[in-house]
Amino acid sequence: DTESVIFLVGNKQDLCHIREVEREEGQKLACECRCQFYELSAAEHYQEVLLMFSKIVRSASLGGKAKERRRRPSGSKSMAKLINNVFGKRRKSV
Repeated sequence: DTESVIFLVGNKQDLCHIREVEREEGQKLACECRCQFYELSAAEHYQEVLLMFSKIVRSASLGGKAKERRRRPSGSKSMAKLINNVFGKRRKSV
């Protein structure tokens, strides 16, 4: 029996002046769907994206169970390198 791991992620948190979905609405939907909710800004804080993806990978590898497993340092370092390659260094919006 396999269990899916679902995350609801809202991006562009830094653009609140053009927000279309309120944070509370996202949290409510996540609660109704029994999934985790994250709201972040990839443009301003790519570290948050790294943390979120790390949690997704960890949850998927645990089969959605809450218990922690010991992480291998090389795995998290390679994940950080991958995210850094995708998003690059922090860029300022114009």
